[in-house]
Amino acid sequence: MTVDVVTGEAAPPPRRAFRPVLAIGGLALALLGLWARGLPAFVAWEVARDHQRCFGRRHLAARVWSSDPSRVRDWLESRGTPTPPLPRGASSADLVGARYCPLEDRVAAHVYYAGEGGAVSVFLLAGPARIGNGWAGTSRGCHVRLLRAAGRYVAVVGESATDVAAAAHSFMVMVAAATPDGVGLRSDPAGARRGDARSVDRCGSSC
Repeated sequence: MTVDVVTGEAAPPPRRAFRPVLAIGGLALALLGLWARGLPAFVAWEVARDHQRCFGRRHLAARVWSSDPSRVRDWLESRGTPTPPLPRGASSADLVGARYCPLEDRVAAHVYYAGEGGAVSVFLLAGPARIGNGWAGTSRGCHVRLLRAAGRYVAVVGESATDVAAAAHSFMVMVAAATPDGVGLRSDPAGARRGDARSVDRCGSSC
């Protein structure tokens, strides 16, 4: 017969030898995420994804509908987004409106251009984007151009390379013509140059 002796002492807690390893791994992943979010390829991926999501809907969603660049610009700036001059069209696509869209790591002002020939998105981005003098490439089957205009990071996205090139060219020409000094912002240019995400209205829902 076996008798168990109970002393009343609690069993020792299990060892957690892996906690430091998990903490270091979590920190490493966090640092990797912060480093990757400004990479051109990542920025291109997230704007291409949002472009496809918005234009993939049966009805294009917008918070402001207008083909007048001044009206769209005023609407964005009234919500705290410094906005360079917007082109009226992008080759086969015309300005139709704008809204705010949450991307993977930031909220962006999303300006829509659409027409029978295609669709183009212009994103005004807050947050980091390590694009140097500019970046061009493809992501998710879309053509993407990343540029810096009037103190803002701008992404131009579309299925047509011609439309994207035309939109990017029009954008830069209008900015250069309107602002020889390259500022061209009617509100808080310093905040725009900092890429302060707080300057962007966060009330817009996803496309």
